[in-house]
Amino acid sequence: MVGRGCCDAPNKLLRKRVVVRAPASIANLGPGFDVLAVSLEGLYDVVEVSLSPGSGRICVESRGFDVPSGEGNVAYHVAKRFAEKFPTNAYDIHISVSKGVPPASGLGSSGATSAATAYALNVLFGAGMDEGELLKLAGAGEAFAAGTPHYDNVAASLFGGFVILDLKGGRVLRHTPRRRIPIAVVTPRVGGLQGVKKTEHARSLLPKQVSLESHVKQSSSLAKLIYGILTEDVRVIGEAVSTDYIVEPCRAKMIPFYDEIKRLALSEGAYGFNICGAGPSVFLLHEDAAAAGRIAERIKEYLAERGVEAYSFVSSVSSRGVEVLEVVR
Repeated sequence: MVGRGCCDAPNKLLRKRVVVRAPASIANLGPGFDVLAVSLEGLYDVVEVSLSPGSGRICVESRGFDVPSGEGNVAYHVAKRFAEKFPTNAYDIHISVSKGVPPASGLGSSGATSAATAYALNVLFGAGMDEGELLKLAGAGEAFAAGTPHYDNVAASLFGGFVILDLKGGRVLRHTPRRRIPIAVVTPRVGGLQGVKKTEHARSLLPKQVSLESHVKQSSSLAKLIYGILTEDVRVIGEAVSTDYIVEPCRAKMIPFYDEIKRLALSEGAYGFNICGAGPSVFLLHEDAAAAGRIAERIKEYLAERGVEAYSFVSSVSSRGVEVLEVVR
C-alpha cells in the first residue's frame, strides 16, 4: 500500500533506519549481453529505509532527476517483493531515494536503486539473505523497469568490480581489479523514449535468433573479454568490448552518429568503445585517465558540431558495491 499518511509519518515515530549507497554500472560491455557488467566510481544512489509502527504500508519518495515516487519507483517493487517473503506487517516501510545515477542513460540507474533498497531491507530486518537471494530481490525492481528481470546491473551495484552471471547456478562471479582501469562515459542528449519505455524498446530491437557464425564470433569476443578482465589487460579488454556482433549493431541506431563517434574514439587512441547498457551513453577505455578524458571531449565536440549536446565524465572500475553508510536500530 501507498498512502500520504505513510509518507508524512512524523520522524519521532521512526525507530529503525538504514542508509546505504550503490554505484552506477555498465552492463553488457560489448559481447557480454545480460551476463557481464562493471561498477563505476563516482555516481551513486543513496537509499534510506526506515520503519515506524504500522500495518505494512510501503511509501517511497524519490529526489532528483524527476524520478517518480510511490508505485512508479523500482524501490517500491523491491520492498513489495520483500514483504511477500518476510513478516513486515507490524511496520510501515518508508523509503527515501536520493538519485545520483541519471535515469534513462544506460548507467544502471534502476539497478542502483534496486540494489540499495534490497540490501537496506535485508540489513534493517536482519533477514540474513545470501547473495543469490539479494540478487533475485533486487531483480524485482529491474523486472518493473525493463519488463523482464535481468541481473547484470544489479549484480555490479551489489557486489562491485567486474561481475559475471552464472545464470544456471544463480550465482555471481566477480573480479575486483588490482589496478585502476579508467572508463570515460559520454551521454548524448537525445529525445524520444525515456525511462522504462526506453529500456523495453532497446530490448525489443534485439534479434530472437542468431546465426551459428554470429554465435561463434560473439563467443570468441566474450572469451577474449573475460581473459582481458582476469589478466587486467586493458588493451585486450578494449579490443573485446569493441567487437559485438549481435547487440551493438541493433542498438547503434538509437544513438546519433554512433558509428562515426566510435571510429573517432578508436582513431584518437581509445582501447575500446561500445554502448553503455541500453544507451544512449557510450563508454571508452584507456589505461590513462587523462587520455580517456581527452578522447571523450573530442567526441563531445564532434557531436556539438552536428547539433547534438552531450556531457561526459571520467570514472574507473569501482572495487566496491553497495555500502552501508548508517544504521540506527
